[in-house]
Amino acid sequence: MITIVDALIVLTPNAEYTTNGDEIVWLDEEQDQPTQEEIVQKIAELKYTEEVEVYKEVRAKAYPVMSEQLDKIFHQGIDAWKADIQAIKDVHPKAVIDTDTLEARKSQALSDYQLKKYTEAQTRLAQYIVADGRAEVTEMQDGPNQLTDSDGRSQFDSDGSLIYEQIEVITVTAIDPVVATITETQYDSDMTATEVQVANPLITKDNEERAAAQAIVDATPQPVIDEYNS
Repeated sequence: MITIVDALIVLTPNAEYTTNGDEIVWLDEEQDQPTQEEIVQKIAELKYTEEVEVYKEVRAKAYPVMSEQLDKIFHQGIDAWKADIQAIKDVHPKAVIDTDTLEARKSQALSDYQLKKYTEAQTRLAQYIVADGRAEVTEMQDGPNQLTDSDGRSQFDSDGSLIYEQIEVITVTAIDPVVATITETQYDSDMTATEVQVANPLITKDNEERAAAQAIVDATPQPVIDEYNS
């Protein structure tokens, strides 16, 4: 299985870093950290190269060992040997790294990555703004009781379905906005405590995450957006 580490070994030989899943902590001071776009394309390239090499091994194993081939020539002649070898070649065509296929693989890997990040960014932006809170959302839904006429007979709509009483149901609960500032105790060099008002870290974090998500959305190529919307 080709991993981020395999890509980094090729892109930045002997670089210093640590990884935790898809997260990279870059420690090297000599080489710049590759972008995620470079990494996903290199992984695609390595996967394609590995597939070709595996195929070459399968193809090589399809041929009889040389002693069997020579025995075939000796007993049945060169034409019979050629026929057997050609049959193997027909089933297992020679494999090489195809430039067009490689570029297509890399392009698809990049597009898949961009779509994944765009989807995550849109999901993040769809979340409510913590500084504003979230309003309650309700809708009318069928209740447990059927509607009946004055004679106690069930009522039906134009499609022949039973009609139920409508009740208001909360589909999204309300969330109060967080306060804009909080009180924080700070200490000077003499360890004298002072209470100061600082921006609520929940709002700060929310704003930073939303800004990062918006940056991804703004940088996403239009074909990827079109695929997302399709």
